[in-house]
Amino acid sequence: MPRYYPAFIDVNQRRCVVIGGGHEGQKNVEKLLDCDAQVVVISPEVTDSVAEMANQNAIVWRQRQYQIGDLEGMFIAIAATDDNTVNRQVAKEAEERNVLLNVVDVTHLCTFIAPSVARRGEVTIATSTGGASPALARTFREKLTSSRILQYADLAPILAQARAELREKNVKVAPDDWQTQITDDLLDMVQADKHDEAYKILMDGLLTEATPIAVS
Repeated sequence: MPRYYPAFIDVNQRRCVVIGGGHEGQKNVEKLLDCDAQVVVISPEVTDSVAEMANQNAIVWRQRQYQIGDLEGMFIAIAATDDNTVNRQVAKEAEERNVLLNVVDVTHLCTFIAPSVARRGEVTIATSTGGASPALARTFREKLTSSRILQYADLAPILAQARAELREKNVKVAPDDWQTQITDDLLDMVQADKHDEAYKILMDGLLTEATPIAVS
């Protein structure tokens, strides 16, 4: 099986096409819209939700079968059909146009695969088994979602605020010293809505370890 290079892709305002408007197609449309992609759906029929998105001009729906040439100008293509002939045609065009392609549940035709995702706030944890076992990837997602580990995502806002302040002060903190400040106690304070207290403790700890950035 191929080894996949892990990456998070910025699709903001990029044109992406989903071929197929059923349940799987709808899920992919929703994920792309969540990331502010410009989405085109190509399918003779779609779910009620996809049709409503088209009625609201959230997406473009081309109410027909896939045609060669539909991938022109696309950044990402997702084939969500049960038609193997169509999937192979889409894969061929994607290869010719150098378009990133995911064919749902047909790993060998994909140039990228969609991981199982757990989200909390600004933090996204993606798990993939390289197509070996989607069920195992889902198990990781479910266990992460209910674990203490993912709750650390609640610290993202104050950590981002601290990074910005340190930049303004023109100092830097080593990665290891950042990690020593990310503690259970800090998380407990944030989750208890003691944000100001948590931020002061965080900044005091970081500034103790900070070093000035040399200006050339």
